[in-house]
Amino acid sequence: MTPGRPELDRRALAGIALRLALGLPPLIWLAHAYGWYYADLWLPWYREVLGLFLQDFAVTSLGLTWQKGEYLIAGEFITEQMTLVHGQLLPAGLGVSASTLMAHALKHPLILIAATLAWPGLTWRGRGLRLLLSLPFLFLLETLDVPLVLASAVHDMVSWIASPQTDAASKLADWTSVLDGGGRMALGIAAAFGAAEMHKWVERSRNKAAA
Repeated sequence: MTPGRPELDRRALAGIALRLALGLPPLIWLAHAYGWYYADLWLPWYREVLGLFLQDFAVTSLGLTWQKGEYLIAGEFITEQMTLVHGQLLPAGLGVSASTLMAHALKHPLILIAATLAWPGLTWRGRGLRLLLSLPFLFLLETLDVPLVLASAVHDMVSWIASPQTDAASKLADWTSVLDGGGRMALGIAAAFGAAEMHKWVERSRNKAAA
C-alpha cells in the first residue's frame, strides 16, 4: 500500500475481501469433508509427543472417533508402574481415557491458508511459496496443541483419581487453558507472521544471489 493513495488502499482491501470470500468457503468445506484424513495423518506424531510428556504411561490406543455429532481425537493410556500422586500410590496398569476435538487440529492449517490468501502485495506464485514456508510453522502448531491437550487431560484425570478434592492444575493444564482462551488463534497468527518474515528472507536472498 502507498501512503497518501486511498484508492490503492481501497483496492488492496477489496482484493483481500475478494480472495477470502472466494477462498474460505471451499476451504471450510474441504475441512468438513476431508478433515478426518488430515487429522489421521498427524496421529503417529501425536503419539511420539505424548510419549515424551507422558513417560509414566503407555499409549495403548490413539485414534479418531465420532461422538455426539463431531469427531474427537481420543486415546487410552495405562500407567506402566506404580505412581505417587498427591501422596497416593496408584497401581501399574491403571487405565485413563482422554480426548479433544478434532477441529482443534484443523484450525491451524485454516489460519495459515487464510493468512496467505489475505496477505496483500503477493503474486499467486508468491502465495504458493508462502504456503510452503508455512509448513514448519504448521508442524510446530500441531505439536503444541492436540498432544499437549491430551497429556493435560491425562494428568488431570490421574490427579482426580488420586485425590478428588485436590486442585488438578498443572503446567500442562494451564497451557490448555491458554489455548482454549484464544491462545490457539494467537499462535496461528504469530505463525503466519513468522512465515511472512521467512518469506522476506528468502526473497532478499534471491535478490542478492541475482545481483
